[in-house]
Amino acid sequence: MIKYFRQRLFWKFFFSYLALALLTMIVMGVVIRILLPGLFDSHINRMMIIFSQRGIADDGFMMGDMPMMDDLSLVQDLFVIFNQIVLDAFLYAFLPASFVALVVSILMSRKFVQPLQEMEVVTDRIAEGQFDQRLPIKESSTEYQDELEHLCIRINKMASRLEQVEDMRKKLIGDIAHELRTPLTVIKGAMEGFVDGVLTPDSATFERIYRQADRLERLVDDLQELNYLEMGTLELDYKVINIEKFMGDIKQTMRIKFNTKGVDFTLDLPNEKLVVKADEDRLEQIMLNLLDNALRYTPTGGEVQIIVKKEGQRAKISVKDSGVGITEEHLTHVFDRFYRLDEARARQDGGSGIGLTIVKKLVEAHKGQIWVESGGSGEGACFSFTLPVYDYS
Repeated sequence: MIKYFRQRLFWKFFFSYLALALLTMIVMGVVIRILLPGLFDSHINRMMIIFSQRGIADDGFMMGDMPMMDDLSLVQDLFVIFNQIVLDAFLYAFLPASFVALVVSILMSRKFVQPLQEMEVVTDRIAEGQFDQRLPIKESSTEYQDELEHLCIRINKMASRLEQVEDMRKKLIGDIAHELRTPLTVIKGAMEGFVDGVLTPDSATFERIYRQADRLERLVDDLQELNYLEMGTLELDYKVINIEKFMGDIKQTMRIKFNTKGVDFTLDLPNEKLVVKADEDRLEQIMLNLLDNALRYTPTGGEVQIIVKKEGQRAKISVKDSGVGITEEHLTHVFDRFYRLDEARARQDGGSGIGLTIVKKLVEAHKGQIWVESGGSGEGACFSFTLPVYDYS
């Protein structure tokens, strides 16, 4: 029960106001109780004068043996005195009670307003681009955090995420500039060689320039596609796909590349018919990227295998190779933009550096998941992703 009240800001306000009202009443009651005897003594003389004017004896009867309480005028006079005593007691108690209420109200208001003021300052700084700003969080158990504390935590998470996005943006700009610099340097050097007469415009030089221009075009296309995927504006043309036939076509498409390098290429399919609903062109793009990546890092005489399984209501598709493998520190960065395990080899092969990033985004656009496993250097790697199984019955 205590946990429930501590987690609700409504009840904190409720009990705070209730405590303030009770405290004020207690202070007034205590002050009145202390002052009341003195106030009564200060008005006793007035009552004695009234009694003497009415001819009241010590036994409480007037002359003529008439009861005191029958005299309405006496009752009214005593009531006026009683009201005056109560009013004086209230007035004397009002000031200390008001002072206590004022002090407690200020302390309570500061307690509730302070986190809001801190939020205002921090959010303004975040809006100005200072993404390293954070709100102070009490070192308390999460089970006793209220809505304000949860809001502080969420603002801190937002700031952390914005800081990560800003770092990624800066890194992306640097990576793109780095990727563009190499082919542009080659093209510019060739052009300067032509102008200065150092290079002869032969077919080999033109072919080198063409390869660099083609690399630039692929990079721009990949960046544009990645942008569409991250913005969620890429439209997918879903079709019912028979996995067995689809993977057979993929094997035929890649067979020449694998044969040329001398890498064994096999296909392991389930015995049962397996059907998924996906964009066939994008699924082919996923498979070709994964297979190109596996072939790039698998030496001659190695093996690359496509393994398809059904796990519950999902189809699991794996591309397993016997290549150079991936060490543990690289596993979490494989799908990052422009991340390469072998910088020199990847640049020589002309990869854009964001192929696996696009693969990850395409799998996620199909409501699937993708991950990579490896035993370490020299142990090969296995890229796996899942797709929802299509119920054709």
